Amino acid sequence: MSLSPAPTMTSPPSAPTRCLFGSGLVTDGEGAPLSPGGPAMTEDLLDRADFRPGERVVDLGCGQGRSVGLMAARGLRTLGIDADPAALAVARRRVPGPLFLKARGEALPLPDGSVDGVLTECVLSILPDRLAALREWVRILRVGGRLAFSDVYARRPEETVTPPGDDGPILSANQLQHLFSMAGLTVIHFEDRSDLLRAWVGRFIFHYGSLDALWGDGGARKAPNHLALGYCTGIAVKADQKTSVSF
Repeated sequence: MSLSPAPTMTSPPSAPTRCLFGSGLVTDGEGAPLSPGGPAMTEDLLDRADFRPGERVVDLGCGQGRSVGLMAARGLRTLGIDADPAALAVARRRVPGPLFLKARGEALPLPDGSVDGVLTECVLSILPDRLAALREWVRILRVGGRLAFSDVYARRPEETVTPPGDDGPILSANQLQHLFSMAGLTVIHFEDRSDLLRAWVGRFIFHYGSLDALWGDGGARKAPNHLALGYCTGIAVKADQKTSVSF
């Protein structure tokens, strides 16, 4: 049996001048959105949230719109919101039909209790005031509405829960649950999926050559190296305001 010639090695794409961290513009070698777990993880998260056809579900930090497309295919009434106009421009080209809006996570142009669900993937950890953002998300949810989330977190929990400040570090699982509780949410499912983060890092480096493209500015911004970073998914429910919520 003859052997095919060895593939020609090409240089990785040059690092973008802008920081990719939190931009929603990370792609793989084929130009598809690159996120931990990909569409399969999002589908699993939507299943766990039990979003039903006809329900109104907002994707906060929708990026390039892939998850909005997945939700629309399930018969959900979807709305994609992102603060990055470049990401929204890509989303509008990729996913015709569903509505996309430019807005910040802590200032949403939606009425109180107007949606059945919120999906947010890798968004909370990059916001400057996480509690204000969560309270805004709770405001637009109806009572009993579900928040489906995924994000990075610190796998080495601190002995005590420290409420985060406006520029707090990556939070532990206990700190995340405390934050959700203060915002009026009850976490009903929390799962470590750090295997997805490890695979994502490998794919990112394979495409971009290193993690420098993630941080931009010649790699001046770095992830905190004193934390054992992990990746989690979860479901939280908007509690009745008359109900005491605790962890």
